[in-house]
Amino acid sequence: MTSGTKGIATRLPLAPLQTEAPGPPPASESRGMVMLAWYGLGVLMTTSLLGVVVRQMLSLIAPSLQTSLGFTDLQLGMLQGLGMAVFACVANYPMGWLADRFGRRLILAIGVAIWSAATFFCVFQNSFGGLFLGTVGIAIGEAGLAPIVYALIPDLFPERKRHAANLIFYGGTLFGAGLGVALGGAMLEWLAASPGTLPSALAGLDNWRIAMLALALPGPLFFLLVATMPLSKRAAPAPAAHAGSSEPILAFLPYARAHGRTLGCIFGSIFAMAVAMTAALSWFPLALPRAFGIDPATVGVGLGTAVTIATLIGVFLPGITLRLGGRIPDWSPLRAASLFIWIAPLPAAFLPLATSPFQAYSIAALQGAMGIAGSALMPGIIQDLAPEHLRSRVLALLGIVNALALAVSPLAVGTVSGLIGGPRGMLYSIAIVSVPSLILAAILISLAPRHFAVTARAVRSLFPGDQA
Repeated sequence: MTSGTKGIATRLPLAPLQTEAPGPPPASESRGMVMLAWYGLGVLMTTSLLGVVVRQMLSLIAPSLQTSLGFTDLQLGMLQGLGMAVFACVANYPMGWLADRFGRRLILAIGVAIWSAATFFCVFQNSFGGLFLGTVGIAIGEAGLAPIVYALIPDLFPERKRHAANLIFYGGTLFGAGLGVALGGAMLEWLAASPGTLPSALAGLDNWRIAMLALALPGPLFFLLVATMPLSKRAAPAPAAHAGSSEPILAFLPYARAHGRTLGCIFGSIFAMAVAMTAALSWFPLALPRAFGIDPATVGVGLGTAVTIATLIGVFLPGITLRLGGRIPDWSPLRAASLFIWIAPLPAAFLPLATSPFQAYSIAALQGAMGIAGSALMPGIIQDLAPEHLRSRVLALLGIVNALALAVSPLAVGTVSGLIGGPRGMLYSIAIVSVPSLILAAILISLAPRHFAVTARAVRSLFPGDQA
């Protein structure tokens, strides 16, 4: 325990750390409040789906951009990678600070307006520079989406319902990614097959421009839905938002220094797990054709099936585990996440021994299910350790850490694969990167409970209404 943590722990009365316990809702929580909370979650999920479709559309229109504007593969990679990932990572913390300082609902609505305007801007661009600027705008607008949504969920739901809401939103975003591809692809197919049905004003536009325009048009509606979304009375204004007060953008640092071990264990585990999961997902389409001589299209079907099964198991398993484990002393979402993460390295270690594509898909499904189950619990865990007035900023670290893992993982696997070689070298490389990463993630999350308890108690003592 750091000296800063000791100081805060001794200065503050330590409220008992509790896990969720089922019980009747308080009398003050009317049916209308419950309905408004679920309505708010529905607004957040549909808004997130729109953001996912916009991101996926940038990938789907890549062939059209090469045809109509002559973009190179490098330029397309910069549009989809550099423009989105780097600027989203850079904008995460400032968006979180703005949300904590001026209101999460307001900043999320402004983010929707920014990415919708940037999408509309892309429609009229004929150069790489113009489209790159548009993708930067989309990235900045969407940067605060997940952190702000997860910061808003405790403003909508009491603690006993918060983890269920987190899991529903998490599962919705995972399935939304696949749905986004399907909706975007269906839109482009319809545009290609029905040119005569379009209004005359759109007749001269490329299909990719019409698709981007169609995604930009709902922006004002979603801006209004988010801006008017009802929040419960538990969503008290942050201390810095009171009249006459001011909070610097780096006010997060004292909290981070005091609770560095807690944050290091939690976010270190998230980073290591994301490296492992990205390694498998990114390189399987290349590794399996090399190892087993199968068609890449076949890999897409098999891997897609494995990911779907893993997602279904991973989304539902945490809720079942939390409910069944309620009778176990000291059982908590953190310990449940630790269990899932410790299981994940076991199937990953058998990947180099796979003798058929089916075995490789099964390994991917088992590893993915455990990784998704552990990841699904992380937003709720972070909500517990984040003070109300810093919640968006602490959750912004989730996006930053995942973006860093997305950058590190492909490079690590590619480097190891270059040293091994051979048709099965990529399978060995994925395992060499994944297994140690998952073990490190499991060790870090196992070290977290003691530090987490101190942080959560300190937060609850300072802000007892946050977890009501």
